[in-house]
Amino acid sequence: MTGKKSLQHLMLGIAVPSLLAISCSAYAEVAHFRYQNSESYRLEAAQIFRMRKAIPEVNLRKALKPLIGKTYYSQQAFLSSLTQQLGDDVLAQHQTKILDKARLPISNLAVDVLSDDVLQVAFKAQPSNKALPTTELISLAQFKGPTALHQTQDGFETTNLQVAINPQSLCMTIESKEKGRLSEICPEKNNSFTLNSEGDYQLNGLGQEFHDPGKLNANWLGFKRQGGNKMEGYQGGGTGNTQFPILYALNSQQQNYALYLDTVYSASWDFTKAPWKVSQLDGEPSFLFMAGDDLPDLRKQYMALVGNPLVPPRKLFGMWLSEYGFDNWQELDDKLATLKQQDFPIDGVVMDLQWFGNVEAFSPTSQMGTLTWDLENFPAPEQKIKELKNRGVGMMLIEESYVSDGLEEFGPLAEGGYLVKDPQTGKPIDSDPNGYGYWWGKGGMIDWTNSEAGDQWHDWKRKPLIEMGVIGHWTDLGEPEMYNPLSVYAGGKKQNDVHNIYNYKWLQSIYNGYQRNDTDVRPFMMSRSGAPGIQRFGATMWSADIGTNLESLATQFSMQPNMVLSGIDYYSSDIGGFHRRALSVLPEERDAALNETYTQWFAYSSLFEVPVRPHTENLCNCKETAPDRVGDLASNKASIKLRYQLIPYLYSLAHRANLAAEPVYPSMDYYFGHDPMALNLPAQKMMGKDLMGAAIAKRGQTATDVYLPSGKWFDYRTGKQIVSKGQWLKQLAVVQNEVLTLPLFARDGAIIPVNPQLTMPLSSDVPLVIAARVYGNGGEFTLYEDDGATNAYLKGEMRQTTLTTKEIANGVQLAINSQGDYANAPKSRPINIEWFGLEGKVKTVELNGKAITGWKQQESRVLIESSALPVEQQINLTVLFE
Repeated sequence: MTGKKSLQHLMLGIAVPSLLAISCSAYAEVAHFRYQNSESYRLEAAQIFRMRKAIPEVNLRKALKPLIGKTYYSQQAFLSSLTQQLGDDVLAQHQTKILDKARLPISNLAVDVLSDDVLQVAFKAQPSNKALPTTELISLAQFKGPTALHQTQDGFETTNLQVAINPQSLCMTIESKEKGRLSEICPEKNNSFTLNSEGDYQLNGLGQEFHDPGKLNANWLGFKRQGGNKMEGYQGGGTGNTQFPILYALNSQQQNYALYLDTVYSASWDFTKAPWKVSQLDGEPSFLFMAGDDLPDLRKQYMALVGNPLVPPRKLFGMWLSEYGFDNWQELDDKLATLKQQDFPIDGVVMDLQWFGNVEAFSPTSQMGTLTWDLENFPAPEQKIKELKNRGVGMMLIEESYVSDGLEEFGPLAEGGYLVKDPQTGKPIDSDPNGYGYWWGKGGMIDWTNSEAGDQWHDWKRKPLIEMGVIGHWTDLGEPEMYNPLSVYAGGKKQNDVHNIYNYKWLQSIYNGYQRNDTDVRPFMMSRSGAPGIQRFGATMWSADIGTNLESLATQFSMQPNMVLSGIDYYSSDIGGFHRRALSVLPEERDAALNETYTQWFAYSSLFEVPVRPHTENLCNCKETAPDRVGDLASNKASIKLRYQLIPYLYSLAHRANLAAEPVYPSMDYYFGHDPMALNLPAQKMMGKDLMGAAIAKRGQTATDVYLPSGKWFDYRTGKQIVSKGQWLKQLAVVQNEVLTLPLFARDGAIIPVNPQLTMPLSSDVPLVIAARVYGNGGEFTLYEDDGATNAYLKGEMRQTTLTTKEIANGVQLAINSQGDYANAPKSRPINIEWFGLEGKVKTVELNGKAITGWKQQESRVLIESSALPVEQQINLTVLFE
């Protein structure tokens, strides 16, 4: 439905030639509003400075200073102000010149109403009968239009929003009908616009950009967020700056909103003063404005745009050993052997660029780009991968986009047009004309924006590795780190057109390769860069070559909640730091400082990162990264034991992320946004809805403060109950019996499926036992299980076991109900339940109405065990008190 009506501002010369007129109570289409203002005038200081010599009659800068930055929406009003400042004679002589300098182009505003809460906005001309376009990064397929839409005198309103358009400036004011004004959004020059949001807002999302070493702060307010994918120096290392242009503006007293800037160009967000300013390198700004009751509401709207994450292979929730790099199988085997001797679990190894023969600086025959095993140092790789798999160890391989021009691979890529090109010759362009990046060799760069290039490369090089048994792909240097700014890509696009989606297209090509070849195993990628939506390809991210110091670790804490809000549930780091030189301490303190740094880092990652992956630069073969060789051995063991115990819970959260866009590691304010004290606490993180942990990143720290939102909580390990009114627990010990033990709490009603193994090494496999730790009652949790490796779960081949607790007369009851199946799933399973918070003295425990003897009570903890029961049987465990 399309109609036309003009706003009543024609006396000001404002034309609104295409404004949709709608008034209905049930609307089922996306509505299109189009606005245009008239000519306007504004002088900037730089323009006045450049005109001063041409208008010598007055001190131009002094005379026109009151007009700087002021916009006039009619020529008459502008000339009137000029007359007052310059006088009639001067103005008459220079009027044409000044008008030409000050004249602003006619502006356009297009608004598509996608739903009651979501607007698509662009400062561009767009036909009224055509929807605004989007980038390939998002999809609007889920939006069917608002349920109700009414035209107002100065704009329109939906069920939830009221929008007013200023016909002169085209500023739009958006209000929540329930909670008042959200923001005034105004177009500006040079591909920019401003946001004027009154109130005390916290600003989150926007990907990662490391800043403020050592400070725990995930809030962008007061900072200028410089976008554009790149790796930047930080605290002796190099960390990722990755553009995910999704802003969350959060205020516990007002309506929250989010704004997604739909651009592939580098963007900056200036939050240093009001109004906030958003700018992009090129193109007319287009964005989605989303209002929401809370952070879960906003994130789900965003995830609907960019897609939910795939479920990673189950092994990726375990520990993976990595370094730069293993020189041969013997070095790798030595590291694995001592881990086994010390009873550490291990689920995989990550092979750096030594696997394909290492690199040689400045050399056109450097092995970068072979993506083929170095058989001299890594003989019989297929047999080795099979041997490791039989030991429960998977393999992930690094790959890059660069290809040395003296390799045999270079010719076919060049002939096929699969490399980034020189604009003059049409031949492959030198990927780094300044020579800075020649540490890897010398040559060109694969053009991932050419889908045929991605297809050919995958089938030629990557597919044989997958068939060998490789289960993960480590995409490095994909910002891209080294590039030629003159590069031309597929379709004639230039570097700025593709730079921020280069790694996205690379990851997409891997996913497409799996799909095209009907590969049964799940795609999994660990990437250094990316863009919105990479999670739907099976990609995760790590924070790049971070420095070895606790200040960097603290900033990692702060970037994690912003990455989660950007859609990256699985965000990890090089445990212990990649660059050991960044450990700035006296030589005599170095060993102790490294051990403490590593121990705290390993504990944090074991709680909150996927995968748990120690990694460091070790070209000298003089450094250690395995947790049995660096850090405190007992603490590292305790940390990884807790991680493996929690894998059934974490893996279930991964399924919830895939099915319902629920974050695996949300921030405290995700579920407690109504509590001002829970905002911006990046050292504390949730694990799903029911667990909350706290990390530390400071030398010599033996205790920490932890905030508990209002409600009943339990110490995860001991079951000790704490009733909080919204309070800080001061100086909780984090070292117990000389072992680093990070605080971990469960909410009342929490049901946490666990691996019940008591002795190391634990396994990441599906336990044969249904085991859970239960805290209080009145809760529910669904345990998700599948084959852990293939895509069968996407076809519904999984088991869902729902555990529900409730209070009954003189007791409590746990119901267990399993549905679904998958290949090699256990048909019968023992039960192992630890139930905390049962204050009454237990009289008896019943299994499906019959008393059993397999239980015991220790204060408020009750342990219940049963022999194997058929999984299709409904199970009711009833605890009756005296």
